[in-house]
Amino acid sequence: MNTASQNLTGTQFARSLLLFFGAFMLAFILNSYVIHEAGHAFGGMLFGCKIEELYINPFGTGSWESRCPSSLTMGPTGRFLQGMGGPIFGLPISIAITLLLWRKRRPVLLPLLMSAPVVLIGNFLGVLDSMLNYPGHIFDYGWMLQIGISPSIIKLIGFVSLVLGIILMNLLVPLAGTGISEPFWKVLVLNLFTWPLYLLIRLFYQVFHGVESTGPTSLLILGVILAVFTALPFKPILKFLSRFTNTEPVIPSSRAVWLSFGLGMSLAFVLTLINPI
Repeated sequence: MNTASQNLTGTQFARSLLLFFGAFMLAFILNSYVIHEAGHAFGGMLFGCKIEELYINPFGTGSWESRCPSSLTMGPTGRFLQGMGGPIFGLPISIAITLLLWRKRRPVLLPLLMSAPVVLIGNFLGVLDSMLNYPGHIFDYGWMLQIGISPSIIKLIGFVSLVLGIILMNLLVPLAGTGISEPFWKVLVLNLFTWPLYLLIRLFYQVFHGVESTGPTSLLILGVILAVFTALPFKPILKFLSRFTNTEPVIPSSRAVWLSFGLGMSLAFVLTLINPI
């Protein structure tokens, strides 16, 4: 593991971008799709639902087919746990993965270390999406609104998730060889290779399949805003938290880069083929 004692060269930075995007894709698919949808399914199974099919397309949507008892049989608690199962069961698992590996952080583990920041920022997006679509379409945090929980509390959950996600994401940036001495534009570009690049690919994929572009375009713009807001506090966060946890900039090895990028993109490609939009 080579510690970066000076700014990255162009080739090293290109490898860092591949590492970061591959790690993001793998963390995003595993946590925001697989674990999240499994959480919904588990919530339903606790009240008698039988899972028949899990549908995951990272550039489309995630869902699952099930046969459930009637609403009266499941009751309000059953419907709530089924609808909120993704955040309730998925969020703690994703955070635990990052915390368990935190002391062993190195570039090759970046896809797993990204579990918490990706799912926390995704949770903020989930809160936003749930509130904007309620009551026409009730999912995730819409079920909290449905049982009378104050929108202010739900907004607070979203805000705290966003702040914690940004902090953790910045603490992982040095694993891509990018330290405090690097210029701001490199930190920004690195963050653009997370949500914005994914959402750009998603936009092209959905437009190609005839989906209205308004929604995906709005998400892309939001992704760019998130990348900017994540990059801006990078240096202050590292300086302030260095007394508690310090990650030295590490130049990622070729093995770490291609393992991260290869696994992330391969999983996305296979799931897209298996579950076309």
